[in-house]
Amino acid sequence: MRVRFLEQAKADLLEHNQYYREEGGSALASKMLSRIKTPILALKDNPEIAQLYELAPGIRRLVVARGAFLVFYRVTASIEILHIRRAERIPVSAPELASLSAKSE
Repeated sequence: MRVRFLEQAKADLLEHNQYYREEGGSALASKMLSRIKTPILALKDNPEIAQLYELAPGIRRLVVARGAFLVFYRVTASIEILHIRRAERIPVSAPELASLSAKSE
């Protein structure tokens, strides 16, 4: 199954990359992006490994990078990565995820 990063997820990755590059240089940025992307790309072999997100039907939440990030995605004909956010942030709401899903359609 194919993994697709939707627009918000791509923007999230760029933001996280920029943050880590500014904080610790390109080696840290590369290490952190790898910790985020490797488990996401592994979803192609087991797309339903993550639990359903209790606040948004049809959306799954994958914990990556030793618990530092949450990846929100849905499984359709492909695996659509909707949003990647720091775990310590306020929980993402169903309307926020719905708006991200609608933007991609």
